[in-house]
Amino acid sequence: MARRTRAVPHVSVEEVKERMNTDPNPLYRKRWLIIYNALVDPREAKNIAKHTGVSVKTVHKLISTYNRLGIAAVETPGKGGRRNEYLTIEEEKEVLTPFFELAKKGELTTVAQIKQAFEKKVGDEVDETTIYRLLKRHEWRKLVPRPFHPKADKEEQRLFQQNFATLVEEALESRDPEDERPVLKMAQDEACFGRISTIRRSWAPKPLRPLTPRQVIRENIYVYAVVAPKEGKMTSLILPSADTSMMNLFLQHVSHTFSTYFLVIQVDQAGWHSSKDLIIPENIRLIAQPASSPELNPVEHMWEEIREKAFSNRLFVSLDAVIDTLCDQLRRLEDNSTLLHFMTYFPHFRMAS
Repeated sequence: MARRTRAVPHVSVEEVKERMNTDPNPLYRKRWLIIYNALVDPREAKNIAKHTGVSVKTVHKLISTYNRLGIAAVETPGKGGRRNEYLTIEEEKEVLTPFFELAKKGELTTVAQIKQAFEKKVGDEVDETTIYRLLKRHEWRKLVPRPFHPKADKEEQRLFQQNFATLVEEALESRDPEDERPVLKMAQDEACFGRISTIRRSWAPKPLRPLTPRQVIRENIYVYAVVAPKEGKMTSLILPSADTSMMNLFLQHVSHTFSTYFLVIQVDQAGWHSSKDLIIPENIRLIAQPASSPELNPVEHMWEEIREKAFSNRLFVSLDAVIDTLCDQLRRLEDNSTLLHFMTYFPHFRMAS
């Protein structure tokens, strides 16, 4: 006959049930559940383990200790925990607080400075892994900073976003009062693509370290694109240069493509967007965004998407290969209105809807 696992009645069944249900420590509640089973229904340890969701070894160890020591066997800490820590959580926060401003500016590229401050606090050297565990405990992570132009005016950017709907209305005041075409709010930008390869992080299994080609061949072309974030519509042209004559060609293309709409288009302050020789079609009005503010332009997300998906870690044998890849990617975006909407529907466009 199999050996039954029994618990000595150090406390009454009622008290065991009470502790099992109300003890604030979940580990202790689990232990009282095991004791309750061994107390009211003695049976093989494997059956108690199956019923309580623990291992057979845990049942044997707990009941054996409880039979000898009583309640003291339950109210002891389990394995793990921070019982040998260098500093308390509050003291760790004090160590990290001076580094918040450096973190905001992206200047903490290694843990060396934090490690030095931590060792000064504890008065002893520590392994680098100690600092990584410290940062994980306090929910720090290493990521690529969001770039911005050093000449950007944050207040001007804020006002532009806040007043975008008003700027759209002002632009519409100059159209023919009899023009009843629906208004399409859009954003426009250009980007340069060429044969200078870019290297990005990529997935690979251990212990493989990827090898990617690196070349600097100064052959490039320009992509002009315009997108309607709310509707997920876009059109684009691949052109040889970025200047007023090419911008005129592109605006004519946009005007013809969206001829059933009246277009209000956000542009940056590139010289060819305000040139005296720029010819703006009758169904288009341009709104200039603040200078040095690419982060306000939704089209920038399209460029990032194309570069990541099709140009990272790749070598192009000719400029024609670059153009072919761009055509494929631009068609992919143009056919996916949901993705376009998701990538480009910036807050100031939402407020103007």
